This record gives sequence, C-alpha cells and structure tokens, in this order.
Amino acid sequence: MAKLRQSLFRPRYLGALAAFVVVAGILSVMTNYYVHIALLKLVNFGMGSFAMLLGARIIAVRRSDLTPWFVAMVLAVVLLGLATIPLGIGYNFRGSTARAQGLFNGPFYHSNCMGPMSSLMALLMASVVVFGPYRNRWLCGSLGLCLLYMMFLTKSRTGLGSFVVGFLSIVFLTFVLKRRHLIQLRMRISRSALVSCLLLGGILAAGYNVASNQALTRAAIAFAQKGKESETLSVDDVLESRQGIIDYMWANFMASPWIGIGFEVSTHPYFQQNATLFNAPIEKGFLPVAVLEETGIIGTTFFVIFLLAFAVSLALELNVPGLSLLFAFLAVNCGEAMFFSLGGHGGYGWLMMTAGIMLGQRCIVRVQPRERRLDQPRTLAPAIPHLQPSFNG
Repeated sequence: MAKLRQSLFRPRYLGALAAFVVVAGILSVMTNYYVHIALLKLVNFGMGSFAMLLGARIIAVRRSDLTPWFVAMVLAVVLLGLATIPLGIGYNFRGSTARAQGLFNGPFYHSNCMGPMSSLMALLMASVVVFGPYRNRWLCGSLGLCLLYMMFLTKSRTGLGSFVVGFLSIVFLTFVLKRRHLIQLRMRISRSALVSCLLLGGILAAGYNVASNQALTRAAIAFAQKGKESETLSVDDVLESRQGIIDYMWANFMASPWIGIGFEVSTHPYFQQNATLFNAPIEKGFLPVAVLEETGIIGTTFFVIFLLAFAVSLALELNVPGLSLLFAFLAVNCGEAMFFSLGGHGGYGWLMMTAGIMLGQRCIVRVQPRERRLDQPRTLAPAIPHLQPSFNG
C-alpha cells in the first residue's frame, strides 16, 4: 500500500493540476460573477480529471489491462453508428450548416460530438495497432477505418485536423522517444514501415488527384466548407463558424485581463437568463482564448504549467500513445472547447486520452545496462504483465 501511495502522487503534473484548480477557484470568487456555478463546475472538473489520471496510475501499479474494454466500447460505437445509417436515424441533427439531410451524428446526440470522438477513438485504435501487445490488432485497424468514415460523414474539420495532428505525432515521437536510460519503446510495426505507409498514401492520393482532375481537392474544399459548393477556400470561410465566438471571448478577456470572468461561465444573455445550478451550458469554440477569458493571465499561466508538466512527464516515460492522444485532444479543443466539460462530451475526450496513457504504460520494455545486455535477456517493465492478452480471451 505504501508503494501504491508513493507511485500515485509522484507525477508533478498532479500538483500542477491541483494548483490550477485552486487558483481558478480563487479567481472565480474574486470576479463575484456566478460564483456558485463556477465553483460547482470547477469541482466537477477537478474531481473528474484527478480520478482519471490517478486511475491510470493505479492501473499501471497493479499491472492491469483495460485496453480490451476500451476496444469493446469503440466496437459498440462503430456498430451502433453504422446501424443508424440504414435505419435512417443517423441524421437527426439539423443545424444551419446542414445542407440536404443534416450532419451525421450516429449514436451520439450531436454531430459536434460524433466528429471529435470518432477522431480520438480512431487514433486510439491506430495506437493499439502500432504499439499494442495483442494478437487481434487487425480488429482495431478495421474499427479505425470505420471511425474515419463516420467522421467524414459528420464533415467535422475539427475531427479531421485532430486526427492528423495525433497520427503525425505518433510517427514523429517514435523517432524522438526511442529509449531513455533503462527503458525502451516497444513497437509492433517498425518505424520505417510507418513512414513508408505515410509516403505511399501521400503519393497515391496525389496521383489520384491529378488523374481525376482535382477530385480530391474539390472534396477537401467541400469538406472544409461543410458541403458548400466552391472552387476556392479562404481562411475566412473556415473560421466563419468560430470567429464570432472568438471575438466575443477576446473582448471579455480585454475587459478583465488578469483574473478573467470566472471558470466556465459566460456573459452571453442566453447564459444569464437560463443558467441554473443544474443546467448552465456554455459554448466556447477556441480553448486558448477561452482559458484567457475565464481565468485571465494568472490562471492561464498555471494552466500552461500543468500542460507542460503533463507532456514532459509522458515524454520521460516514453508514453507515445498517451502523448499523441493529449496532442490530439488539445487540437480538438482548438475547434470545440471541451477540456473542462467533463459532464459533457469533454468527458469522452478525457476518457480516450486516459486510455492512451494506460496503453502507453504497457508499450515499454526494461533493458539491462549495456555491459550486461549480451548476457541477460530483456525483461518486461513492471507495468506489463507476463502474459500476452488477447481480445478473444
């Protein structure tokens, strides 16, 4: 038990997260603006994030493996999502940007949830294929392709961008985080094979685009504009759905640059008229500006410290899946701010990121010092059980 307690609270990013929560709470009290709602949301975020991060540590210490459980959850999402297409219930949401039958939401209530979650789940499946110690990794590859197809149906630019960020992070980090001291990153697919597949895919896509008279280019423009017919793409068109919210949040930040307006609250009239202790939703489209608006320069400083400590800790542990999911989750929050919304679809994002962390804890091997490596074989790291699990039991 003493070993467990020592391992749980060893990461410095947990202290940085606690410091941010405390500072954000103090700043919210100082603003005197919907303090009760801000503190309730802060408690929800703090308890939820600590529970997930500490849970990942417990899983590592106890040498448990929850990856098959996460794969089963993703399988359920894929099967339900594909079933909604022939049943005609996958396009229930009809927003102002919908063109014909709406945007695909699958088993989720909203396409803005389906798109980013498909991206993070697909990235988790890709991580299992590249790093996972499982025999049935082909199942994860198939699930990843289905998730990318459903993400395309949602026309989610945020989802596509976050997947690209996460997948490129996997490729890049496998070359950077090879080995540290007596631990080494274990891969089931070689680095050269990863790069070769990436280059081959790019060459085939470019060749098809030329042969089909820029068909892929037109499809990309239509995807970026959510189905609008256009031959060109501008930054203004891409930012059209977010620029108004960003400008509104920036104006609030400039009005109170040091302490912000309060954690997870809004000055919008709709929020002021409808916010209660049980239901107080807000819409923040860009996480960096949202953090500045809500916690000011002071709170943002502590938040950046937490993110840096978190990323550095994962890098030192050679946790490439966890680090890639972290980068992808942050990329999602640049289009749909959900980092603090653990009661909403931000909880799914935290869950996928935690799943990546737990997978990464099983993707390292402990090697002997160089003078003894020729005489003694490699041994598994403490977080990796001696038995090789499989999805079929």
